[in-house]
Amino acid sequence: MAWGEADVNSRIKLYSFVPFDRSCRVRWLAHELGIGIDEHRLDYASGEQKNAAYLALHPFGKVPCAIIDGAPHWESGAICQLLVDAFPESELMVSRDSADYATYLSWLFFSASTFDAAAFQAFNYAALKPDPVRQRDALVDLAPLLVQLSRHAHRNNFLLGDQFTLPDILIGHALQLLYLVHALDEYPVLMEYRERLRRRPAARASG
Repeated sequence: MAWGEADVNSRIKLYSFVPFDRSCRVRWLAHELGIGIDEHRLDYASGEQKNAAYLALHPFGKVPCAIIDGAPHWESGAICQLLVDAFPESELMVSRDSADYATYLSWLFFSASTFDAAAFQAFNYAALKPDPVRQRDALVDLAPLLVQLSRHAHRNNFLLGDQFTLPDILIGHALQLLYLVHALDEYPVLMEYRERLRRRPAARASG
């Protein structure tokens, strides 16, 4: 039996720094799938992530890292896709035979890369390393993405229409960060979309 099929026994070990970092994506998805989590919070201040033991798991000393079936995996988007591959019955991804699979991939990589990078800069310079000038520049760069995403969300409940899928989790994490620094205040449609995602029990449980 492949890992994931007996989901009652499926568990992962998850390494993170804080609840709102990108480990939140993996945690949210695990709750959606009913996967147990053994979480270890690395001590960033002491440099635990630079220890040889952790670098043997994640060569770049970042988070998250997930131990799945005894093997380490890193990059949150890759970890999440690996998990939904193991649980196809969850319908959190689009079948590779579907005409919508290419659209699924586009939203998956947009959420994990383009949007995430732009959103994090806005969050970073508002909350982690406050810098009003850089925050303003980050918001200017982010604005076109928010405008287009708002237009899409106005027509669709989720990124792929009415089906909630993995890309919604990835982009939902970024939207939550932006919400915390009031970067969504001028985008009511995105506020509604974020709230629609946060109503999911798994989202609330993820932190």
